[in-house]
Amino acid sequence: MIKKILLVLFLIPISVLAQINEANTQKTISGFITHNNKPIENVTILVDKTIRYAVSNEKGFYSIKAKPGEVLSYNYVDFDEVKVLIEDVTQTLNINLQLKSTITDIKHDKVIQLGESSFGENASNFKAIKVDPKKLNPNATSLTRALEEKIPDILVRLNDYGEEIIYLRGKELNGPAVWEIDDVIFDIPYPIFISEVKELLIINNKEFYPNLEVTNPLIKVTTSIDYKKLKNLDYNNYYFIDSDYYSSDAKKYKDIKIKYPFLDKFGKVSKEDELLTIYEKNYALDKNYTNYHLAVFNHFKNKKVDKSMLIKVLSDFNKFTNNPEDLKAIAYNYQKLNEGNSAVEVYKRILKLRPYNRQSFRDLANAYYEQKNYNNFLKTYNFYLQKGLKIDVTDIGEIMSSEIMSVYNTELDEAITNQKIKISNPLKSEESDVRIIIEWNVSEAEFIVELVNPKLERFTLQNTYSHNPALIADQKEKGYHSKELVINSINPRNHLLNLTYLGNKQYKPTYFKFTTYYNWGRSNQRKKIEVFEISQKNKKVQLLKINHKNL
Repeated sequence: MIKKILLVLFLIPISVLAQINEANTQKTISGFITHNNKPIENVTILVDKTIRYAVSNEKGFYSIKAKPGEVLSYNYVDFDEVKVLIEDVTQTLNINLQLKSTITDIKHDKVIQLGESSFGENASNFKAIKVDPKKLNPNATSLTRALEEKIPDILVRLNDYGEEIIYLRGKELNGPAVWEIDDVIFDIPYPIFISEVKELLIINNKEFYPNLEVTNPLIKVTTSIDYKKLKNLDYNNYYFIDSDYYSSDAKKYKDIKIKYPFLDKFGKVSKEDELLTIYEKNYALDKNYTNYHLAVFNHFKNKKVDKSMLIKVLSDFNKFTNNPEDLKAIAYNYQKLNEGNSAVEVYKRILKLRPYNRQSFRDLANAYYEQKNYNNFLKTYNFYLQKGLKIDVTDIGEIMSSEIMSVYNTELDEAITNQKIKISNPLKSEESDVRIIIEWNVSEAEFIVELVNPKLERFTLQNTYSHNPALIADQKEKGYHSKELVINSINPRNHLLNLTYLGNKQYKPTYFKFTTYYNWGRSNQRKKIEVFEISQKNKKVQLLKINHKNL
């Protein structure tokens, strides 16, 4: 039985030995250090806990020896220190230093998830909650904070003016709560003493107030003062400022053009046989260009060639490279083409190369999931747990939890259900209108995701060193690059998903895979996979448009 398990799990111990040997080998890391596109000379680059160091020259260039698992520190007076964990694929690290801020940052002891947000997670599903005012903390600093202490479903955030705004957990994209105080609608609560509250109802379902022209949650308050009769109240005290609203400043992805000189050989040729001839004739010479195969793949795809030609280019690249980041981009495109078995084989290769990266296990398990091969799906996760890895509250842990729970909610035969994997997350949403998984192939990729609801209110998730260094460190140490977003109830009008790319410290683009599951966890669940090649920095790009019509 042990022999069978070892074979099924792809001879992983052999790859572990290879990884250990590689981890003990120093390799050259090089790049340029800049600020506002200008080179910085005399930056000190130190390998932490060693005496190895380098200094950048007048062009900002540096070169240093380091092992996978070691950390490079970049230091220069008046600039923020940058720390980068060296990985198995790390070769080029172009660093953009930022001036130190005079504002004191708040330091967090725990690892914070992407964007310091839990959009769509632990969703509040109640219809209405009646709150006994006598049980609220009379010493709370405000009615908002008293409710936060009492109701776990409430999430309080401060806006740019320091005002306390209430959201319902997991339904942030539906917008903040609206207050109805003595039959008067407020965007934020007028200052009310807790002792003045007679009745309080939190409503999370429009059935309770069908005539109200809002879809947000409602906090209905009756007071002993009757604020409706008070004079000089400003009922237009809105807490959203202009920058909180979407200004249609994203460019559509299809309008983004990326030029590669080696594609000039294809000219305006559109016939498949001619395109293939040019590709094969120049392959030996051109295959070493950065991003050659995937650029040709996208060029052919835009020409709407036969699927077999696209598969040939991916197959050639698969034979050419042993780089896990490249292999991940190949697998993304296989999945986009519905070539699930080919994707499985690529993810097996990645798991051999990175046997302790959590993303490696999830990606292989997910590829089995898409093939409805639930037996191997569960075997993959059982082996993951046997290696001492955990399904925790990280971004990748949340994704694993969702997919494992989804499999156990499927009609499985007895042989499969005997493979028990315990998921302890009673608040995890098992079904929703929309579930989106964002994945990227390069660990150093930094970006900002912007979600826009039908009222054009913006919400951002930041995956950047400057905003959340603890998250980036956790991603690299544990080996995961993905995020789950859930919209429990989608509006008939559009939700937009935009992305601003900030770079990846390399010369090649980052590939993003967006998998959108409609009717997640329901019998009519379906998915759509989109793969995006992103290289232009600091440009907001519209990637997805989601609405009720897709359900």
